[in-house]
Amino acid sequence: MIIGLSIFACADDNECCINVDIGIDIKYLNAEGDNLFEIDNGYNETSITIYHKINGEWNKYYKSNLDSPKGIKVVKGENGKVLNISPSTTLDANNLSETKIEFSDSDFDIIKTEIDKNSSNTIVTKVWYNGNLKWEANNSERMFEIIK
Repeated sequence: MIIGLSIFACADDNECCINVDIGIDIKYLNAEGDNLFEIDNGYNETSITIYHKINGEWNKYYKSNLDSPKGIKVVKGENGKVLNISPSTTLDANNLSETKIEFSDSDFDIIKTEIDKNSSNTIVTKVWYNGNLKWEANNSERMFEIIK
């Protein structure tokens, strides 16, 4: 019985790994160049809500089993605090997904991402912020600044 179990345990499995590379870092600045996550009366993670567009409907994102259950986290980078977002991976016919970042009832922005889902990969290759292309694959780290 032990020999039988060890044969199955050593079976060659070609699909061993999944590469998921979707995180987007956004540095929010005011008109004076101040980081909105580092000033009084600026942004804070608890007041931001993320929605994923699925089948034409905005669905509030929350996964209690994850390290970042709201799909966001504020992280300290070399140049200050940035908002790290996990965008939707639900794609339309053009391999695009949409994620809404809601700062308040009247203040929200839309991120559109092009995602490559080949083999065992899920990788963001382009990012648009409110319709403006902000990042393309292989240009730099997936990070950009937004003035609010």
